[in-house]
Amino acid sequence: MLYLIGLGLWDENDLSLRALATMKNCQDVYCEFYTNKWLGDMDKLEEIIGKKVKLLKRVDVESELLTDEAKTKDVALLVPGDPLAATTHIQLMIDAQSKNVETAVIHSSSIYTAVAETGLQLYKFGRTTTLAFIEKSFKPSSPYEVIIENRKAGLHTLVLLDVKEDNRYMTISDGIDVLTQLGMDKEIKIVACCQLGGLEQKIRYGTMNELAKDESLLGTPAVIIIPGHLHFKEEEALRIYD
Repeated sequence: MLYLIGLGLWDENDLSLRALATMKNCQDVYCEFYTNKWLGDMDKLEEIIGKKVKLLKRVDVESELLTDEAKTKDVALLVPGDPLAATTHIQLMIDAQSKNVETAVIHSSSIYTAVAETGLQLYKFGRTTTLAFIEKSFKPSSPYEVIIENRKAGLHTLVLLDVKEDNRYMTISDGIDVLTQLGMDKEIKIVACCQLGGLEQKIRYGTMNELAKDESLLGTPAVIIIPGHLHFKEEEALRIYD
């Protein structure tokens, strides 16, 4: 069996009893942190489950390593947030099925629901997009296009911020800089969220110009929300974070 287990949004305390029991029963437990940052203590988690957790790079997860091992033993892959928020892990399930390997998913808290704490209504979110660090030969315009299409429809846009395997994490200020380079007006109001779901989370609502200078928004992982048409109750909720 191949288990895909969500680590949740914060630390080892986010893990369900089912997740912990499964890890204890698996012969091998792996994790990946290239899809997002995890703020837990791996030493504590290893002590709880009584075994080492092996870190995999993207190339390892996308190889046949996990599906081949799961043919003969129980294997777990630990994923920050919810395990199926990243499409690469859905591909793992497809690959496992092609090899007659059973899979099971143990869900956990996810950014896709945690953003409701901003007061924005979940059913009014449109397509999600990801901002990548701008490189010399890489300046994708697709995030800007997604935001514009969502705003035309009156929908909110959840903007995920880049995570690199060399432990580079895009901050709110970095994200605002990329958005302005793509053509967005710095006077547009956004919602900025840092370490959402954790004890040190920050949620702020203001113009991009204001929030780019806000020193309370340095934490990662972080996301930006570009609001669409606001219901009066959403406006009321956002005043909490103004």
